[in-house]
Amino acid sequence: MSLYGARWRHAGTRQCSTAFMTLSRMSPTSLKITHQQLEAGAALSLREVLVMEYRLSQACMRGHDFYEGVRAVLVDKDQSPRWSPPTLEEVTQQSVDQCFSSLGEKDLTF
Repeated sequence: MSLYGARWRHAGTRQCSTAFMTLSRMSPTSLKITHQQLEAGAALSLREVLVMEYRLSQACMRGHDFYEGVRAVLVDKDQSPRWSPPTLEEVTQQSVDQCFSSLGEKDLTF
């Protein structure tokens, strides 16, 4: 969270500090996906957003971090997920973009 973290940590408000602490515990991959999702979704129709959401749900189920979050919170209850990759800097744009790509015949249709 280097860039965002520095801003939020020094913003001087309790809300910013709380938000930073919460986000710093989340999956770096999910944070980057969510950021791109919010930016892209603002310009899409409802149908396009639903297709995007479906693609993202499938990508998360193929990945590591969803299952790791379930393990850390619900199974072992150690509250210590081991994200892969572990930092925002290590999450590549290519891996994020892949989550948004077409599923071909398995894509959501109406």
